[in-house]
Parts: sequence; C-alpha cells; structure tokens
Amino acid sequence: MNQENYDRLRDKCKDCKDSCLCEVVRCLVNDCTGPTGPCGCTGPTGPTGPKGATGATGMMGPMGPTGATGATGATGMQGPMGPTGATGATGATGMQGPMGPTGATGATGATGATGPAGGSFNAAAMVHDETNSIVPINEAIKPSITNLSNGITYDPTTGEFMVPQTGQYLINWWFNARSKNTNTECEPVALGIELHQTYPGFNLIAHSSTHNKLSCCDTGTISGNALFAANANDKFRFVNTSNTDFQLVPNDRYSASFSVTRIN
Repeated sequence: MNQENYDRLRDKCKDCKDSCLCEVVRCLVNDCTGPTGPCGCTGPTGPTGPKGATGATGMMGPMGPTGATGATGATGMQGPMGPTGATGATGATGMQGPMGPTGATGATGATGATGPAGGSFNAAAMVHDETNSIVPINEAIKPSITNLSNGITYDPTTGEFMVPQTGQYLINWWFNARSKNTNTECEPVALGIELHQTYPGFNLIAHSSTHNKLSCCDTGTISGNALFAANANDKFRFVNTSNTDFQLVPNDRYSASFSVTRIN
C-alpha cells in the first residue's frame, strides 16, 4: 500500500460506523497480521525468466581414473627427416663372408716395350798362386795365375780385379801365410788381410785373419767370404794389413786362391 492510499483510508475510518470495516482499516493502518490461513493450491508455473550471467569457473576437481585405452588410430603421414646425428663408435669387425665367385678373365693388355738387356750372370773369375812370394805390410797380394776370367778381369801386376757390370758379387778366398816377424822376442802376432775397393774410390769391403796368433816362422790360413755391391768397372784387391810382413807358402800346391761371381 502506498502512502496516498494509506492516508485516505485512515481519514475514512475516523468516524467509521461499521465496526467491521473499521477493524479492517485499523489493521491495515497498524499493519496488524492475523493468523495464517490454510495454504491454497499452487498456481501454475510462470514463464521461465531470462538466463542469468554465467558464473565464474570453479576450481578443477580431482582427476578421475584413467579410462580404458581406445582403439589405435590410423597411421599419420611421415614427418620430415631430422638432421643426421653424430657418427657412433665403430663396431667390432664382423666375420668374413664367403668368397664370391671368380669373375670373368679380363682381356689381355698390350705387350709393353722390351726393357734393356740385363747383364750376364755368368760374370766370374778364379785366381790362384803357387809361389813363395813375400807380401810386405800394407802391400797388395798378387796371385800369379788366372784360372778363369769370364767378364771379370784380373791384373797380376797390381793384384786388382775389375767387374764388368753393376750388380752384387760374391767372393771367397784363402791365403796360406807364414809370419815374417823378425823382432828379437818373436812375439806371436795374428796375420790379417783386407779386401779394398780401389777404383773409383777407396772403400773397405771385408777383413779376415788367422784364427790364432803365430810365432816367428809359423804358418796359418787366412780365409773368408763377402757379398758386396759394385758398379761397372769398379776395381778391388787384397792387402796385407798385419803388423808384419808375411810369406805365401804352398800347401801341397797352392799358396793362395780367390774366386768372384756375379749373383744379381
């Protein structure tokens, strides 16, 4: 009830003859409430009002249990290849596989040009001595007899032999020598020889000596062999390198012998 109606009703009820009406007006003015009457029937539902604004999102609840795995989907397209990774360590070598079949024989190549003719491997010489010649200290030994000369030449005046071709040569020798030591004590000495290259330069090739020291006038054998490289026309000879002169002494017949052979 608004204020205007309230004031109007109050004015009417000042001199109200109807007690019942007056009670109604009085109740309205004094806001008196009577006892609650019985509940009437529920009226029909009114139309639904407009939807209110969506409230703020509440906090996420706890995660529920994992559901069953679904069916596998179709394979997607292959993505682009990634960059090549670093090379890994080399693994152990595997076992060798079986040998494959032999391939067909290739065509024969053209014949190459003929190379220069090689030197003769028949180059050889053998020399011996039958004299009692004395060989002074540091002098050449000069066997006097040439048994064989095939390419290798020998000069008995100098004791030198010369090889005809570049290659490797094998030489064997023995000399039967008597010590000519003349000192008063007759101290024993070993007798020795050396094989020298004398042309185009000087080189020591080999050395050998008697197995024991010899007293005055004792005789011993000096033997040995050597393998040496030489160029064409190189010269060589044997030299007495003892501390005393010695004398070649025939043993039955020969007093000295050496042989030279080209082997390569």
